[in-house]
Amino acid sequence: MPAKGRVSIRWQIVFAIISPVNLLAFYRIKKLRLYTLYVIAPSIIVSSIVVAGIFYEMNNPQKGFDDEGNRYPEPTLPPYMTPIEPQVGKFNTGPYMILNVITSIGLTILSVYLVVKWSRQWNEQFS
Repeated sequence: MPAKGRVSIRWQIVFAIISPVNLLAFYRIKKLRLYTLYVIAPSIIVSSIVVAGIFYEMNNPQKGFDDEGNRYPEPTLPPYMTPIEPQVGKFNTGPYMILNVITSIGLTILSVYLVVKWSRQWNEQFS
């Protein structure tokens, strides 16, 4: 259901900000494939990097070092007798979350810019 006439740029901006409706905004001006290439593909790539980083931090936490960088001695108990400590809050996932938030904000701004630019081009066809 691409638009058969002019589109409202204000509504297109609102649609570009709302996550599932942004696909409709770009579909109406026949730019969904370019939007997928410019915005959705980079967001999937960055999200994959964030998830991989978080899994890395969970499986390889930086433990066993004191303030000077010296390694603590290994426990002498066998693994089945070593008490299990809760791992809540021991992972340094802050940089990954910051990367994800900055990328999300940047791609949202890019999608608003693209919808304004392409909607104006679409409306010029009907002038």
